Amino acid sequence: MILCPSCQSIKIVKNGKTYYGKQNHKCKDCGRQFVLNNRHYIKQGQREMIRKALNERISLLGICRVFSVSLPWLLDFAESVWKAVPMDIGLSESWLKKLRPKKAQLIVLQLDEAWSFVDNKSQKRWIWVAFDPVNRLVVAFHIGNRGKESAKALWRNIPAGYKHKCFFATDSWDPYKAVIPTKRHVEGKAFTYIIEGFWTGMRARVSRLVRKSLAFSKVSRNHFLAIRYYFYQFNLASLHRIQNQAVILTS
Repeated sequence: MILCPSCQSIKIVKNGKTYYGKQNHKCKDCGRQFVLNNRHYIKQGQREMIRKALNERISLLGICRVFSVSLPWLLDFAESVWKAVPMDIGLSESWLKKLRPKKAQLIVLQLDEAWSFVDNKSQKRWIWVAFDPVNRLVVAFHIGNRGKESAKALWRNIPAGYKHKCFFATDSWDPYKAVIPTKRHVEGKAFTYIIEGFWTGMRARVSRLVRKSLAFSKVSRNHFLAIRYYFYQFNLASLHRIQNQAVILTS
């Protein structure tokens, strides 16, 4: 009797052959695909390299070719890595407590949105970001349409330490005016050039956001998880730099 390695179901069917010519099986209950008596174990060192590759401008199929792993295995592994990212994308409570009122008032958060799509270009997904240009941190993000509801969702996601103390710079897109307090809102492209540069760097690192790319997202959920993973890694690098600068200044 064949059991699913994930859910232990006995509803197993044959599902073609693998790239290496072995019989592939699929669980009808959970959808898991697997090969019986599979001895192709991915060592921890290689897993770490693959984890790093997920944050570079290389498609999932490209990672499969470079590291000689199957696409089903990589999809499972990538999803486990992406899901492990905390919802605060690295901005922990301890970090936010360091954001004293006087210090926060000197920060002008830059808000902007970038176009992306899932499966085909008619299924647009706008990536809304609130960016701290002083500390170079993604403070909050939202993926949705380009309307007022998405602007509200981004505003809700901004931590209180920033939301109630900082000023906000945007372009002249109307939805921002509906959520940002007028007295703390400045408009114009001249005030958002740093986040524009952030988008350029992100497109250089995330293959699914490259214009005319064949490595676009096929599923909305993975699109969200992969982008959140990039923001998390970006914030970790910035926080590490901030910590090192603090050590240098106090030593």
